[in-house]
Amino acid sequence: MLTRQQYKTLSKQLLKAIESRYRVIPLNSLGHPKYSLKAPIYISIEYEKDSVIASFDDIEAFGYADTEPEAIDQLREEIAQIYEELKEDTINLGKLPQQWLLTLEDLIQCK
Repeated sequence: MLTRQQYKTLSKQLLKAIESRYRVIPLNSLGHPKYSLKAPIYISIEYEKDSVIASFDDIEAFGYADTEPEAIDQLREEIAQIYEELKEDTINLGKLPQQWLLTLEDLIQCK
């Protein structure tokens, strides 16, 4: 059985371990000449052994790279690409891609 102090110490250690591998940050821009964000979106950053994964889980978009800035840039490109692909063929979209498009239309505006 853990004492109250042992529980607090263990909890802090666990949180610190998680935070060293995973965090959530706001993305304020897509860095795209045609699109801007209406409001920041929150993306997750996960650190693996030799790489960084940036993800926007709402549309299952990911960017993988050696560094955090590169992973974020790849994710920005992926979000814009998904948006463009979904807009090209709105009639034939399945249920999940339709939801992704609705999500992106709420977040992205054309410049």
